[in-house]
This record gives sequence, structure tokens and C-alpha cells, in this order.
Amino acid sequence: MADDVKRKSFGTVMLGVTVIGLYFLFVSLVAFGFGSYIYRTTWQVEAASGTSNSGTDAEQAADIDNMLFILKREESLEAAKTVILAQIAKTEIELAGHSSRVNQSFGPIGRAKNALRDQLGLSIDGLEEFRFALPGDNRSAYEKVLNEPGIDPDPKIRRLLQIVHVGLDPENPATDPEVRAAFDTFRDKTETTFDDLLKARDDANKASLDIQAERTVVESKIKSLEAKIAKHDAVIADLQKRLPPASVARARLAALTFDTPYVPDILMRLVSFPTIFLTLIVTIAAGGLGTVVAFSRRYYSSKHASTLTLSRLFVNVGEGIAAAIAIFLFSGAGMLALTQGGSPGNDVELSPYTVAFIAFLSGFMAEDAFASIQSAGKRIFKPDPSVVAQKRGDDTLVNTVEGEDTSA
Repeated sequence: MADDVKRKSFGTVMLGVTVIGLYFLFVSLVAFGFGSYIYRTTWQVEAASGTSNSGTDAEQAADIDNMLFILKREESLEAAKTVILAQIAKTEIELAGHSSRVNQSFGPIGRAKNALRDQLGLSIDGLEEFRFALPGDNRSAYEKVLNEPGIDPDPKIRRLLQIVHVGLDPENPATDPEVRAAFDTFRDKTETTFDDLLKARDDANKASLDIQAERTVVESKIKSLEAKIAKHDAVIADLQKRLPPASVARARLAALTFDTPYVPDILMRLVSFPTIFLTLIVTIAAGGLGTVVAFSRRYYSSKHASTLTLSRLFVNVGEGIAAAIAIFLFSGAGMLALTQGGSPGNDVELSPYTVAFIAFLSGFMAEDAFASIQSAGKRIFKPDPSVVAQKRGDDTLVNTVEGEDTSA
């Protein structure tokens, strides 16, 4: 028994919370829908009559849809700029890393060059014992190369080795074979050492060039992003020429900003809708609101409270919205006189006030609304009397023939 009471109490609480939530939803839709409709139509009337603006401002305010497009386009470009600026900042950090690596890559190159210079000195010291074994002309050539400035270590040592190689010709009887053999060993060792040092220097140069090429790519990427920023700025400047930042139109549109975490700029979005669509939104909301009002009134009546459940609430809301949509279509088809003078460019426009009121009544009295719609449908699809008479005659003839067959 206690469990039944708890379940019933919980169901009652859930039903009450749902009713309150639906009240809030439909009232908000009606308020925002009508507010957007009034704002949009007032703007269009003022722009057409020129009562609130003059000169350039009047021309700018003539088309609210164009103004909204300019604002949205400007906002999208600013958002794109923000993203690009973040990319530039990230790429600049990457560029700083590449620049640091480039500076660090010069270290191995310098050490490789120093190693070549040091090895040149060691190799020249090693060649001193062969220098005095050279003939006079070869010794002079050796000393000339040795004292010649501006020669890189590798070419210099190889020229010196070549001079000694020629001077210590094994075919020359004056050449000591032991000295020649020692020189050949020294030469092979020196050339191998210099080959290794040259390879280390070339590898260091290649690594540095690769890093510099990567830095160039990053710099090109930054320039490309900056070009995009400049392009966006140019488009924004053009948009601001059409809708200056200090214009009255921009100030009025800025008042529509109503940012929320889940539905940003809801008012601006609603104002951008056509008036007929706003009328439809208000109609649906009014129909749902009428249904909730009728349901809550019946809920607090002891006669009907026991039969009202959460599922019944949603069924009633669905029926009320359906009835409201039917009224909207019914009036749009011209079968109800629910029109008003339209804005320039529209001859006749549905009156949202009348449609919303009828929609509210449709939701509040859904069964009566469906009865009226059914009655109108019967009038629309009322059959032609001549067709009915002909049909009846055909049926009588068929029955007569069938009777004769039966008697036969």
C-alpha cells in the first residue's frame, strides 16, 4: 500500500514538473516569436517609410536580411581570423624551435672545420721528415704551397702530398726506398683521415641546410597565414563600408545579441527568419500552450484528476499542436479571413495575432477544433448530387439484374 502511495506521489510530482516545463517552453516560444515578428516588421516599415533613419542609414536599413548577412559574415571572418592567429602563434613557436636548431647546427660545422685545420697542422708536422729528402725544385714548390695563404686545409694538404710524392719518385736512384715506403704509409693514413673529416663536415653542412630548408617552409607557412589574415581584413573592411561600425542599423542589430551557452544569438536567428515562418512558430507554440492550460485546469478538477497521466499530457499536446497547424494551413489556404496588410513586396500576409489566438483556442478546445475542421472538410469534399443519383441508379440496376439471375 505504501509503495502504491509513493509511486502515485512520484507520478504526480513528475506530471506537475512536466506541465511547468511545457508552460515555460511554449510561453518562451510565443514571447520570442512575437518579439522577433514585431521587431522585423517594425524595421521593415521604418526602413520603407524612412521615419527612423535618414540618408545613408535609411539605405543601410532598407534590407534587414542583408544587414544580418553582413553581421554574420563579419562574425565568421573574425572567428576565422582568431583560428588563423592561433595557428600563426603555434607556427611561430615552431619557427623559434627551427631557428634554435639552425643555430645549433653551426656548431658541428665549426668543429669539423677546426678538426680539419688541426689535422692540417699535424700532417704538415709529419711531412717535415720527408721535406728535407726532396730535391731542390720540389722543395721550393713545397715551401711555396706551404706558405701560400687562403688555401683550405684539404686542398693544401693534398697538394703538399702530391709534391712529396713526385719528389720521392721511386724510379729516381737518389730516392731512399725506406723513406718512400714510410711516405706511402703516411700518405694513405693522412688521406683517409682527411676523407673522414671532410665527410663529417659535409654531413654537418647537409644537416644544417636541411634544418634551414625546414625553417624556410615554416616561414612560408606563416606568410601564407598572414596573407589569409590580410584577405579577411580586406573583406571585413568592405563589409564595414556597407555597414559602418557607427551606423544606427548596426547598433540596432547589436541589441539582438543574446548569447547563451547552448543557443547563441537566439534573437538574431529568429529575426532572420521570414515572417510567415515566425507566424508558424508562434502558432505551434500557442497551440501547445492552449493544450497545457486546458490540461492543468482539468488536472485541478477532482472530477478528472484521476484520469490524467503523463502520457495523456503528451498526447493532448500533440493533438493541440496538430490542431494549431491545421488552423495555420486552413487560414493560409484562404478559407479563414485571417489576413492583414503586408509589407512592401507582399500583398497579403497572415495576421499572426489572429492565427495565434485561434491556435490557442484550438489547443484549449482541441476536440471542438477538430470537429470544426471535420465539418469544413465535409463541406469541401461534399459529393455532387447528380453523381450520387447516378451512383444510386447504377446500384439499383445492378441489384435488379442480380435479382433476375437469382429467380432464374
